[in-house]
Amino acid sequence: MNRARLRYRREGHAVACGSPPNGHGRRLSPLAPHSAFRTPHWRADGFTLIEVLVLILILGVLLGLLVPALLEAIAAARILQCQDHLRQIGAAYQRYLCDSHGLWPPILSQEPPTALFEQIRAGTGLRMAPPRPAANWGMPGPHWSIVLWPYLGSLELYTCPADPNAGRRGLDVVGPARAHNVSLLDAPPESYALNVILFRTSDAIRRQAGCTWGTRGDADYNGLDAYTTLAEQRRMFPNLPGLILFFCGASGQTVGSQQNMPFRTTGVAERWAWHPRRASAPFVDGPGHGSNYLHVDGRVEYRDDLPSLVEWGYDLGLPSRPPAP
Repeated sequence: MNRARLRYRREGHAVACGSPPNGHGRRLSPLAPHSAFRTPHWRADGFTLIEVLVLILILGVLLGLLVPALLEAIAAARILQCQDHLRQIGAAYQRYLCDSHGLWPPILSQEPPTALFEQIRAGTGLRMAPPRPAANWGMPGPHWSIVLWPYLGSLELYTCPADPNAGRRGLDVVGPARAHNVSLLDAPPESYALNVILFRTSDAIRRQAGCTWGTRGDADYNGLDAYTTLAEQRRMFPNLPGLILFFCGASGQTVGSQQNMPFRTTGVAERWAWHPRRASAPFVDGPGHGSNYLHVDGRVEYRDDLPSLVEWGYDLGLPSRPPAP
C-alpha cells in the first residue's frame, strides 16, 4: 500500500474517532446550526405577556361557550329527575285509589292517621311533632304525602332536586314561626303540591282560588274532610283526565304538612317555580318560570307557560250559572 493511501486511511479513522487527523492541532467540532434555526433565547424564560393575554382570551371564550351548555344540561337532568318523581307519585296515587276502591282521600281531617305515622316512624326514624292546639284547623290528617308513604317508601321522592330547600330538614324548611305546621320532626321538604281544587273544599277557598263554580253553598262540593269517589270526580269534572293532579313548585313545607293549598294563580300558599330557574318572587308565573305537571291520566310534562283555568279545574269549561238573586 503506498504512503498516500495509508495516510488517507489514518486521517479518516482519526476523524471518525473525533481526533485531529494529524494527531495534533485544533480538534474538529461538528458544524454549529445556522443562526436562523436557533431557538430564541426568550423561549427558555416562558411566554410573553401578549401570548398569555391571548391564551386567557381563548380560555374565556371557551368557558363562555361551555358554561351555559353545562348549566343547561344540569337543568335538563333536574327536570327529568323531577318528572320521574312525579311519575312515581302518580303511580302510587293510582295504587292507593285501587286499594281504596276508587275513594279519594280527604285534604283535611281532624283525626291524625296514627297508623300511617307509625309506619313512617318505623321506616325513617322520624317522630311525630307535638300535638297542635285544638283550635288550629291544620291538625295532621291523612295528607297526601302520608297516605302515599306505604306505596313510595322513600322520603327523597317528595323533594325536587331543584328545590332551594333541598338538603334541609324540619324547622330549617318552614322556619321557627311555622313550627306548628310540621307534622313530622326533621322531615325533608315537600316540593310537590296537590291540586286541591279537585277535592272537597270550602266555598271560601274556591272563591279565593278564583273558581267559576262551587262558590254558592253547593252541597256537592262542600266539606274539607269529605271523601269523594272516582265516579263523583268524573261527574264533577267532565274533563277529569286532562286536569292537573300534582305539580312541582310548592316550597316552604315539609312532608306530612297540612298547609298544602298552593293555587298558582292567587298565591293562597307560597309557590316557587325552579325550572329552569327559580322565580324572582312568590307567585310569579312569567316566561322562563316553568314547572313540571302531573295530570290525572298520568301524563307528565314540563310547561313554561301557566296552564289554563280549565286544566286547573278553576273553570269546568261549561256555561256558568247566573248569579243567585
